[in-house]
Amino acid sequence: MLVDVDHFKRINDTYGHPVGDKILATVASIIRANVRRDVFVARVGGEEFALIVEGTAAEEVMTMCERIRRALETTPFKNSRTKVDYGPITISLGICMASDAANSGELYNKADLALYCAKNAGRNCCNVYQDGMQKDFSKSWLIYKN
Repeated sequence: MLVDVDHFKRINDTYGHPVGDKILATVASIIRANVRRDVFVARVGGEEFALIVEGTAAEEVMTMCERIRRALETTPFKNSRTKVDYGPITISLGICMASDAANSGELYNKADLALYCAKNAGRNCCNVYQDGMQKDFSKSWLIYKN
C-alpha cells in the first residue's frame, strides 16, 4: 500500500519545511495508530509512505485504508501557540495485492499506479489496483502528452 499526502507541496511552500516536517510526523503517527502492530510502515520519500500488510484479504486492507484516511481527514492540524490552522490534511492511497504482482518491483509499481488513479479521481480516497489500469493510464498519458 502506498500513501501520499495530498497537496503537500502547498503546505511546504506556504508554511515552510519545519511545519511540513511536523505534519509528516503527525501523519506517520496517525498511520501507525490505525494499523496492526505487524504492519511495516516506512516513509519512502517526500510525502509518501509505504505499508506492507501481510496475510490480509483485500477487504481488510480497504477497511484499514479507510480508517487511516478518515483519521487524518478529521484530525485538526493547528499550531497551538500561534493558532494557525493548516487546514484539513488528506491522503490518497494505492493498494496492490501480492497476488496481482510477480515480484516486489511489480507490486510497488502497481500500487503506485493505483495511487496515481486515486489522485486522478480527486484525491482523498483509496484505490485498489485492477487489471486494465495501465491501459487507462497509458491512454490518459497519450492525451496529456499530445
